[in-house]
Amino acid sequence: MGFCCVVVEGDSLTVIKKLQARVDDKSILRLIIHHIRTLECYFHKVDYLFVLHLVNEAVHNLATEGLRRQRSGLWVDGVPNSVRLSVERD
Repeated sequence: MGFCCVVVEGDSLTVIKKLQARVDDKSILRLIIHHIRTLECYFHKVDYLFVLHLVNEAVHNLATEGLRRQRSGLWVDGVPNSVRLSVERD
């Protein structure tokens, strides 16, 4: 899609801190952290930000809709109404 900078928001402070730290992770999350970091090479800049779960309603609705439809991916032609309404409230 041509993005060169990305901001990744998450409501798990542990994961966000591990992604922000530039040391080898030895925890049970190491494979996930490593996978996310390998994706960084596709962008010029990646920022990781912690957000409270209450602020993350749109993401929760997006994940719920993906589970309901039993598929994952990108919605480039618009998003479900539940997600759009959550973003508008934010």
